[in-house]
Amino acid sequence: MGWFGADPKHAILTLARKGKWYRIPLMSPSRFVKRNQMVFDFTKTAVGPPQLPTGFWFVEWSDSLVKPHADVLHRSFRYDSDGAVFTTFRQYNHCQRLIEMLAESSHFLPAATLLIAYGNPDDIFEYVANIQGLKLADDVGAIQNVAVLPEYRRRGIGQAIVLGALQGFLRAGVKRVTLEATSDNLPAVNLYHRIGFSTFRVYFREIFG
Repeated sequence: MGWFGADPKHAILTLARKGKWYRIPLMSPSRFVKRNQMVFDFTKTAVGPPQLPTGFWFVEWSDSLVKPHADVLHRSFRYDSDGAVFTTFRQYNHCQRLIEMLAESSHFLPAATLLIAYGNPDDIFEYVANIQGLKLADDVGAIQNVAVLPEYRRRGIGQAIVLGALQGFLRAGVKRVTLEATSDNLPAVNLYHRIGFSTFRVYFREIFG
């Protein structure tokens, strides 16, 4: 015979058996994060040309760039709030599989999928930011990820790569582009508002960790 009780707050199972007590974790404690769903409407807002600081340049999509895209995703998000919400970002191999799946999708839009590089294109350089785009319908697109390495933030790189992707969506005939951002990530949310995105829905997502 035994006795057990649950502590839902801490997800602990307490079990008594043969005179001994056992505390068994049921799962990692959960919490909720608020997410903003946002949209850019080309029929209402003009998109300006992207401007990069000296020494940076855009790299258009090719199948050989799966690993650089995965590396930028992993290094950008593994330790920040997006890594807590989307655990895929915590491991490089999961990031690589994510990029492969996006590229294999019938909705994948290479024109809105970019890297930004920094350094000497003829010698040593590194990839410092990326973005991936999907065309979900004839006139609707979606941005999947906007990633900038921490050491390259606050230089206008994020704004430039979003504007670059929007130019690609526009060339593909898209009229509206959606994306999501964690509400607490105010630098990202404010950047998207400055570019011309508006929030059309807010929801709560449960995460574990």
